[in-house]
Amino acid sequence: MSFLSSIGGWGWAALLAVPPLIVLLYFLKLRRRPVEVPSTFLWKKALEDMHVNSLWQRLRNNLLMYLQVLTVLILALACLRPSCRGTELEGNRFIFLVDTSASMSATDVEGGTRLDEAKRKVAGMIDRMKSGDSGMLISFSNQAEVVQSYTDSTNLLKQKLATITQTQRTTDISEALTAAAGLANPPKVLTDDGYQQVTEGKEARLMIVSDGGFGNIDDFVFGNLIPAYHAVGAVEVPINVGITAFSINDDPNVSDKREAFAQLRNTSMVDQDIELSLFVEDVLFDAKKNVKVPAGRTTGVSFPLTGLFEGLGQATRLKLVIDTPDVYLQDNVAYAVVNPPRKARVLIVTPGNEYLSLAMETEPIQRVANPVFERRDFLKSDEFKRKALLGEYDLVIFDQCQPEVMPNCNTVFIGGHPLDESWQLGERQFPTPIIDVRRSHPLMSAMQLTGILILEARPIEGPTGTLSLLDSTYGSIIALGPRGGFQDLVISFPFSEVNEAGEVQVNTDWPSKLSFPLFVQNVVNQLGGGARFLAGETVSPGEMAKLRPSPAVSKVSVKTPGGASVDVIRDSNNQVLFSQTESSGIYDVSPREFTTPEPPENQLFAVNLFDHRESDITVKESLGIGFEEIVAQRESLPSVREYWKWIVAAAILVLLLEWVVYNRRVLI
Repeated sequence: MSFLSSIGGWGWAALLAVPPLIVLLYFLKLRRRPVEVPSTFLWKKALEDMHVNSLWQRLRNNLLMYLQVLTVLILALACLRPSCRGTELEGNRFIFLVDTSASMSATDVEGGTRLDEAKRKVAGMIDRMKSGDSGMLISFSNQAEVVQSYTDSTNLLKQKLATITQTQRTTDISEALTAAAGLANPPKVLTDDGYQQVTEGKEARLMIVSDGGFGNIDDFVFGNLIPAYHAVGAVEVPINVGITAFSINDDPNVSDKREAFAQLRNTSMVDQDIELSLFVEDVLFDAKKNVKVPAGRTTGVSFPLTGLFEGLGQATRLKLVIDTPDVYLQDNVAYAVVNPPRKARVLIVTPGNEYLSLAMETEPIQRVANPVFERRDFLKSDEFKRKALLGEYDLVIFDQCQPEVMPNCNTVFIGGHPLDESWQLGERQFPTPIIDVRRSHPLMSAMQLTGILILEARPIEGPTGTLSLLDSTYGSIIALGPRGGFQDLVISFPFSEVNEAGEVQVNTDWPSKLSFPLFVQNVVNQLGGGARFLAGETVSPGEMAKLRPSPAVSKVSVKTPGGASVDVIRDSNNQVLFSQTESSGIYDVSPREFTTPEPPENQLFAVNLFDHRESDITVKESLGIGFEEIVAQRESLPSVREYWKWIVAAAILVLLLEWVVYNRRVLI
């Protein structure tokens, strides 16, 4: 038993002075002149109460005095706020949010990983639930899963808690908060009388058990949720150096300088010296010792790969490992894939553009692509429609024409735009001076477009996500926009046109400049993927992988790093999508059903967690959610039971008893 007094010394002095004053009142005596009256016997009981305020009379046993003093003493006890610390949780509804993101695999706690510690904390809180309390269990990383809905069975909650496993995903608590608020803050429904609450919200305690590895959540209101943040992880900043990027320079124009590049980040407060090993097909290829990574900084490291891929005939696996151990191993390994080079399949549909013909005949283009020229009527043929739907082209260039069916590949439109209402071209403007070039984009790399003359061009407006590459005084005239998993490059001005008399009219002098063949080369390399070694961009754990097997393949088998095989069928959009990318590593894609006499070659793709936030495993001491800052609780706080309310109720009962006694004696 403990006491949580809520009044100071002077307050106690005044309160404790009340009982003596009550007793003194019973000593008071009022001097009166005796008067004889008849039938005084009938007044005797009533006059006894008048004697209590007489001066210095003899104190007699009086029940009223005892009751009044007892009332004051009981109130004084209530002011002491007697309480005791219990083991039961406060509240009767609990929602436990358990963080399973990659950073929770850190081993900076006793007895295993942070997730193990989080599960022990939640198990302890479940044991402290009172009989009749209900709880819900939600695990979250970058997505949420309701492991157990509301139940009053603590055994069931603990059984479901044991099934929660570690993931390699990033952290985002938004979906978990939305799931938790579902019953506590039910949505309103629009009726004839306006928005009405269909069901009454129920208050619940929200227990967030995490290391806080996510950003602030600004657009959330707790409402009936009462949040608490139970931090998991070491108080001091853990030592960790992680790989946050790993790529291979696959520029076909610098084949003699190919190299693997890695980015390392040190999130600790101390400079670190680490050792790195690069493996090719699980055989040590290169190593670096004493790589210095300053505290809180990022360092780049490169490995020369010259000659490694000469005569490469099959896909090759690369793995980079940090040999220096730390408390977080998830970001100590990174993977990359090198596929055999293949020339890009480029289709050019044009009425006869000699500038494009000359650019495609240059040695850099011929080394990375197999360009094929067709006339406009080819777009109406069944052959084009079939190849376009099957994705047999890597890049299609439409010169002053539009297809009836958009191909499943990247495209370039010259003097036109895709068949999509989100693309709009304005009126022709004459002349069209250039005012800005986005030289930072790979398509416009090393472009010197000053002094180029464009007679007529049309301003471009594209879909959401469109990037302007070349701007005029009237707006964008070269833009790159998204289309599902593909990209469409729109050049709003033709290079030349044929008038009604059959004469060729030049609209721009750009093709005569040195920058034009370089631009075409950039287009083929970037949008066509000409002779590139890499299979594609790295996929993050849990993300959808878009596979691009040969058009002759209708079904593939994907072998995961864990050894499981999953069959995937090409969907109605001619895409092969694979979603079971939960683990980092190399995934092997082999054809299962195909129409060619010989099976196409296997493909590889890599899954890596390159996330600065997950590599920074410093535990947050507070969370910013909505308009609240939730301070971390390192230890589970015991519940505090206070009894002052019951004591005040007892004082009121004694006071009522005193009132009853007084009235009975007066009425006698």
